[in-house]
Amino acid sequence: MVCVSGTRLLVLCSMTIVSACAGNGAGLDANGQPLGSGSAPPPPLTADFQSIQDNVFTPICVRCHSGAAAPQGLELDAAHSYALLVGVPSNEQSGLLRVKPGAPDGSYLVLKLEGAAGIVGAQMPFGAPALPQATIDVVRQWITNGAPPAAVGSAAAASAASTSFAVAAISPRDHARLSGSPPRIVVAFSHEVDASLLNETTLRLEIVAADGTPSVAPSVALSARLAEGNPSVVLLTPQRALDPGSYRLILRGGGGGGLADVNAQSLDVDYRSEFTVQGAP
Repeated sequence: MVCVSGTRLLVLCSMTIVSACAGNGAGLDANGQPLGSGSAPPPPLTADFQSIQDNVFTPICVRCHSGAAAPQGLELDAAHSYALLVGVPSNEQSGLLRVKPGAPDGSYLVLKLEGAAGIVGAQMPFGAPALPQATIDVVRQWITNGAPPAAVGSAAAASAASTSFAVAAISPRDHARLSGSPPRIVVAFSHEVDASLLNETTLRLEIVAADGTPSVAPSVALSARLAEGNPSVVLLTPQRALDPGSYRLILRGGGGGGLADVNAQSLDVDYRSEFTVQGAP
């Protein structure tokens, strides 16, 4: 019996997906890239977030999980994946976190990759071969290790550490049109958030009238907390289902008492994001 490593199977899996999207694969090299592109094989898969992003999420998952139309609002490109995975409840199974640090068996990401009993919908990656168990085991090990972010020495992590305190990602996206009430709003910041500043004066969800102004209806009450194991992410849960209509999320940063990180670096300016909840067709 020939033994093939999990990394090699991952590359073969990626080739299969590329072939399905681009015909019979003619004109592609052994890594599924156009001939002459100068691409090189990815480094071996290891149990750290950057390696999983480079070897799994980016080449396989981003084909579907990207942009405003990403399934369940889960964008898995490098700019959004960590913030929307670690400590964030699943939209399909709200009692489970997408990634629960230290607990791979309680992480919905692992259950979806393994096609475990009790998941909603199909095994991931959708419409493609299941990932080799060796690859899933690497994801499991990363979660067992506490699901740490990319190492500080990486270019992405170093860039994030040097930025001012700002909104890094939000789900649902600005101007998104949703088919139903979102179970929560996820706001990722560039630094760890001062949880003592999460209140009704710094976080507000307004009902917006047709002309774009706030309506006379009261704002929707929100509960706010930091994501488990991911303190740069704030989870906002509406206290009631949102009726069809437009909504504006306001994060107060300007003036005293605005949102700030744990080092008292403030958001400086108010941040606004709008989305629309559509009624039944």
